[in-house]
Amino acid sequence: MKKTACLLLSLLLLMGGLFGCSKKEDAGPKEATSKTEAAEGAGLYKIGLVQCGSYAPLDVMRESFMSRLDEWGYNETKVEVDYQNAGADENKAKEICKQFTRDKVDMIVAVGAPAAKAASDAVGSGGIKVLFAGVNEPKSALGMQNITAPERGITGVSDRVAGQKSLEFAQQVQPGLRSIGLLYGENDVNAAAAAKAIQDACKQAGVETVISTAVNAESAATAAQELCGQVDVVFTPGDSVIVEAAAKIKETTSQAKKPWLAGSDALVQAGALASLSADYEEVGSRTADMAVQVMVGTQVSQLPVYFFSEWTTWINQAALADHEPALSEDFLGGANFVVRRAE
Repeated sequence: MKKTACLLLSLLLLMGGLFGCSKKEDAGPKEATSKTEAAEGAGLYKIGLVQCGSYAPLDVMRESFMSRLDEWGYNETKVEVDYQNAGADENKAKEICKQFTRDKVDMIVAVGAPAAKAASDAVGSGGIKVLFAGVNEPKSALGMQNITAPERGITGVSDRVAGQKSLEFAQQVQPGLRSIGLLYGENDVNAAAAAKAIQDACKQAGVETVISTAVNAESAATAAQELCGQVDVVFTPGDSVIVEAAAKIKETTSQAKKPWLAGSDALVQAGALASLSADYEEVGSRTADMAVQVMVGTQVSQLPVYFFSEWTTWINQAALADHEPALSEDFLGGANFVVRRAE
């Protein structure tokens, strides 16, 4: 299995990379093979893996990253992974990444925007490579100037959903939509970027937006109650602060008969009606594919930031029973369902 994975990787490199990377004119089977052999013969490749908090999408991305590395044959016999979780403490994330640089790891893999920012700041313009998983807007979040030919050895996979698609998603759930309430955590840069994209799309479409941010579960629940009196739909791009208030938000939106939509399946599992998001398992897998390319010699500047063009819809079947009007068969036909009601 491992030998097959290595051969497959070499073939993919020859075909121009795993997802749209530039093809080297002089690349050949011997070159690709020699790169793989060189990487395997140089001792353990050191990866610092950092994450902030244990929030379902982050955990899925990290687990998928590790699983995909193993599929390629890059297990503990070839790669030394130092996994550190900073919890909700961004200062701790900065210290973790600074320690990675002192330990002279070969690569930092950062899961989520706060971890990616900490990694980017820690390496500066140094030689340590940084791959991120799940950063909505890498240009603004990480100060990247060129996402097609990334500089400073930083690239990765974005979980961004186009604002127009999020608006269309909300309009499918609520025909005749006139207003959206955007509810997210005050310090969540990913959610803020997603909310801005939705707001821009709504402005062009003549749909009113009301933004409400929360610092904790209590303020999130209060904000949801206030939004229900002002808008047709409550939309949460997705973050752990909102998850903590999910039961109360679900109760509030259900009583007001206002759909609660989200940007992650974790919120659907917690009680939201439906979500549109990147496939977080795929985010982690694609980040691992990038990591393997780097380990066999591909320059980071040849690995453009990856953005999805298709997204996944999740529906809470228990919440669906309370929703009126009924959703169209076309909408339901392309969705995944969460059957059980969150406790």
